[in-house]
Amino acid sequence: MIKRIFLALLLAAILFSTCACDPVKKPLDNRSGFSKYLKQTEDYIRSEDWGNAKSSLENSEKAWKQIKPILQVDIDHDYVNDIEGDFVKLEGYIDTQEKPDSLVAILSIQDSWENIDSL
Repeated sequence: MIKRIFLALLLAAILFSTCACDPVKKPLDNRSGFSKYLKQTEDYIRSEDWGNAKSSLENSEKAWKQIKPILQVDIDHDYVNDIEGDFVKLEGYIDTQEKPDSLVAILSIQDSWENIDSL
């Protein structure tokens, strides 16, 4: 009986560790609104509404800070560092109102986030 319980727990741990990010990502995103804030930031950049872009970026960063500790358990830290580096660049680009560079940075963050479960 104890062997069966141990085997079941071991199999569950292996299964969870191989696919943990995907079932965790969506509820985290829904709760934090991270994707929504990123899309808003992109829309503000495209319309060159720099004040709202800055505000939306701050909301995105707050949501990221909620998500990050949970994801770091399962995700390679290099990907987390890449997203954070893009946030720093994006903030500078928004401050200087650099539309092309801002778009590249926000799209890079969005792409990393959308594909983080496959990384």
